[in-house]
Amino acid sequence: MNLIDQILKQARNILTCPVCNNHYEINEIKLRGFIDNTYIFQAFCAKGHEPLAVTYLASLQKLEKPISTYFHSLTGEKITSKIVQEAEEFIESFDGDFKSVFN
Repeated sequence: MNLIDQILKQARNILTCPVCNNHYEINEIKLRGFIDNTYIFQAFCAKGHEPLAVTYLASLQKLEKPISTYFHSLTGEKITSKIVQEAEEFIESFDGDFKSVFN
């Protein structure tokens, strides 16, 4: 069993839907990416509740339980084509001056 399979198995035993408290099945948990030992998953409840984003810090050692799991409900407004177009326009016109963006 590889590390991703171990993490998914642990996640299945730990994660529950924040709405109905049901455990997710393996096929309801998707790996979305990773950086170093931090993995990002998205879980989808079979009952159609809002998806859950999970940030998971894993060790390269085999562990019975994960060190830490952070849950972030994916709520908010639907991303429309207008929002995407505005983002594209912003990126195209961005000159690289991050200070002006965050001030």
